[in-house]
Amino acid sequence: MHNETGLNPTLSQLISETSRQKTVYKPVFFNLLDTVQKSAFEHLISTKNNLHVYDHIYSQVEELIKCLQPTIVFLPPIELEKAVKNHFGEKSVEEYGVWVYYPWAEKLVHLLDEQEFAIVRTNRNKYKITTQEQAILAQKKIGVMGLSVGQSVSLTLAMERGFGELRIADFDELDLSNINRIRTGVYNLKIQKTVIVAREIAEIDPYLNVVCFDDGITEENIDRFLTENGKLDLLIDECDSFDIKINSRIKAKALGIPVLMEGSDRGTIDIERFDLEPERPVLHGMVQHLDMTKYKELTTLDERTPYITAVTGVETLSPRMKASAVEIMATISTWPQLASAVTYGGGVTADLSRKILLGNLNVSGRFFLDLDELIADPEKISDQKTTAANLSPLSIENIEEFIKANRLAFDEHTQQLPEEILNQLIVAAGKAPSGGNNQPWRWHYQNGLLHLFLEQSVAQAYLDPQYISSYISIGAAIENLLLKAAHLNLAVNWNLTPQFAPNHLAWFSFTPNYQPSEQEISLAKQIDLRHTNRKITPRQEINQADLSHLSNLVEQIPNAKLQWVTDPEMIKNIGAIATQTDLLRMFIPEAHEDFITKEMRWDLDEVQATEDGIGIHTLDLSNNDSIGIRLLKDKKMINFLQQMNGGSGFKRLTMMQFMSSSAIGLITMPKGEINSFIEGGRAAEKLWLATTEMQLQIHPVNVPIIFFYKNTIEDSLTIPLEQKAQLTLAEQNFNRLFSLSIEQPIFMFRIFKAAPSPERTIRKSLSKTFSIGRA
Repeated sequence: MHNETGLNPTLSQLISETSRQKTVYKPVFFNLLDTVQKSAFEHLISTKNNLHVYDHIYSQVEELIKCLQPTIVFLPPIELEKAVKNHFGEKSVEEYGVWVYYPWAEKLVHLLDEQEFAIVRTNRNKYKITTQEQAILAQKKIGVMGLSVGQSVSLTLAMERGFGELRIADFDELDLSNINRIRTGVYNLKIQKTVIVAREIAEIDPYLNVVCFDDGITEENIDRFLTENGKLDLLIDECDSFDIKINSRIKAKALGIPVLMEGSDRGTIDIERFDLEPERPVLHGMVQHLDMTKYKELTTLDERTPYITAVTGVETLSPRMKASAVEIMATISTWPQLASAVTYGGGVTADLSRKILLGNLNVSGRFFLDLDELIADPEKISDQKTTAANLSPLSIENIEEFIKANRLAFDEHTQQLPEEILNQLIVAAGKAPSGGNNQPWRWHYQNGLLHLFLEQSVAQAYLDPQYISSYISIGAAIENLLLKAAHLNLAVNWNLTPQFAPNHLAWFSFTPNYQPSEQEISLAKQIDLRHTNRKITPRQEINQADLSHLSNLVEQIPNAKLQWVTDPEMIKNIGAIATQTDLLRMFIPEAHEDFITKEMRWDLDEVQATEDGIGIHTLDLSNNDSIGIRLLKDKKMINFLQQMNGGSGFKRLTMMQFMSSSAIGLITMPKGEINSFIEGGRAAEKLWLATTEMQLQIHPVNVPIIFFYKNTIEDSLTIPLEQKAQLTLAEQNFNRLFSLSIEQPIFMFRIFKAAPSPERTIRKSLSKTFSIGRA
């Protein structure tokens, strides 16, 4: 017969009886010399059928005698027997000491009284801890917030008898996944963590005073936790709640209570001696810029990320923790912790706690006890050598020598432009987009001609095979120059010079009194407004007439074609291809090195110093994704991500960008010519300026195209054959999605509706990209 829950009635009853003990953590003491307690003791042993009794009082007294008279171990055994007998005196063995009943375990244990118990229990602490120090510690009050690492800390403190009172706080119950780091049995599942720790301490030492705060730390109980029954002598923070971390420190600082925290990852230790430094900023000043009163109002992980990272740090995380951060909410749901690190941290924290309480350690700060750094194999020196030559920037002498040597290739022109007009033209050209914002153009004006060179010293990126990316950028710059010239009423005579590539790429001459078209004027006005926008916004449809208008505009460039993909399922497939190549970019060492050193600029100072690259502040990223990008700087993390077939966080970002797009566009040109890439760049810029005027946003996504070029045309990828095969298959799928056969993909982009990005990439000073030669 079964009840409504489907359980056997007997089993159901047993479960119910067991659950009544869920909250019990205080043992019961019986002193048999007290008649009332003796009566209760006898009732217990006569009514409890499953009681387990442990009586080893004689051996405990033997140990006590050895502690009090260490030299007795060198005397005949009979002397120890006499000493034990004398110690019991007239008391019966049964009445000596106390009996301790653990109701949750149905165990009854015969123990020495507290004073004698403490002597024996701490005997092997000597003289790591002296008797005087043990007495001092017995008067101390410690509070522990959070009982994952906190459990290990609490039990270690208990084993050393490092406190007189321990206050422990945690609101949570034990889940099965917690047992990877919390040392306990599976029978404790769904028991309050405070109860588990209090029980374990009682089973180690029933005389220790443990006070449980089962609701965790709250605004309502924090003052009680810190001050009730006397102010804490030390606060140990191992909680997960970042507002509690900060607010508890603010209160501890006001009360002059030192704070100790162990961060598990890399053995991170924080010590804040508010007792010795009352003006010390909370958490070493790392959170001073944050308004913690707003934290509770924040509902998403992204909103809370600035607060979390201010406490944990980003650059100082271990490679595996960084990799885990990338995977959070993708392949894992929370931060990982290991039993080894938690146990290690518990020991370290208990050790530091003792030293702080005894006045043997007065330092404050953040410290790392990183075993991976302290004990590690020597780093292997890579045999790979860079093949790219470090080219010097073009000098005026280089340029003028080239022009002189090839003067017959250029038209003669006597019309001279004022320097002010030239500057306007070059500034407009310089606002063109370029791969990694490397700005690979070098302009020189001499004898009435404006010459355009490829600045090869900045055009050697891994994702610039045979300079194709730079040529596209050059094309965009040319389009800006032509539009700006038209807007200034200048007619332009110009020619590409592919015969001199990759050095000299084009020359231009100018004559006045040109009457620009309305299209030229309208597009020229967008040069200052055009920018890359990487935002993720709700997907909105774009009018088909607008897409057709953009297609017609692109096709004004001879042989240029523009294809659109608007079907969400096809966009998803293209996004999947992009995620594959984005990860490849991270996992190929040379590509990764380029990304973190040549392309990205990690702070504003670096942006201003180089005047190129992509500032991280311009990426339109959420707080989470901004942190994720910063984590990419760690090569060890990248290596580990590759080993674990990870990177799901980055895949998520790319897929979210694609799926928020109104359409994916692809500009193609005929294959096999340098001019195709330059003219394709012109078409891309013409389109981009038009979309800016239409208040639409563009985000280039050219990484797949470049990898396909490296794999199929340049055939330069040094990756495993399996990866090459996967990339070849991805290219075949890409060609199928866009119905490509003989066309060369030039420029792929996402187009969408959103507000303009508030940030812009920097541009180089004119002195770096433009010079005027001698007549």
